[in-house]
Amino acid sequence: MTRLARLLGAALLTVAHPASASAAPAKEIVAEAQSDLNGDGVKDRILLLHDPGGEDVDLAIYLSTGGVAPIRPSLYKAAFGWTGDMAGTKPELSVNRAGSLIVVFQNDSIGRDRWRRQFTIAFRGGDLMVAGYDYEARDTLAPGHGGRCDVNFLSGRATRNGKPATLGVLPIIHRLASWTDQSAPAFCDFE
Repeated sequence: MTRLARLLGAALLTVAHPASASAAPAKEIVAEAQSDLNGDGVKDRILLLHDPGGEDVDLAIYLSTGGVAPIRPSLYKAAFGWTGDMAGTKPELSVNRAGSLIVVFQNDSIGRDRWRRQFTIAFRGGDLMVAGYDYEARDTLAPGHGGRCDVNFLSGRATRNGKPATLGVLPIIHRLASWTDQSAPAFCDFE
């Protein structure tokens, strides 16, 4: 195998942070999905990337433009979630029946505090939006502690532990590019 072929093979397995110089550490692909998020008939590429030296996971979304897939991500969300290295902690990517992206971060196997955070990401009004947010937490040593919230930002419907919850002023629009941990509704905090 030639040196060039080895380098190309390594490039397919890892991705450098798009906004940084060549000195940036390589990122490993943790999960990958394809879906036509923006509805232009061309599949878009979605990656969850992890720097082996850290615990954060970055989200990279490559939206096609004019029927052409881009070389660089259309949206790069650094430190969007957490990764684990064992079963029950690995991030997941999937696409639901409506064509929206589902991103899951979780810890269902380490320590007493178990949790699962799910984002539903949809393309609306020319932008990627956090259309839904679900969070579940439990304490393995204290049954009854924790809870679950489900939020649909598009409809304004939400529940906390199975009971209706109020989001406040509608419509609530959460652009994925500006989402932070503080964007989650306060009633989703079970600490």
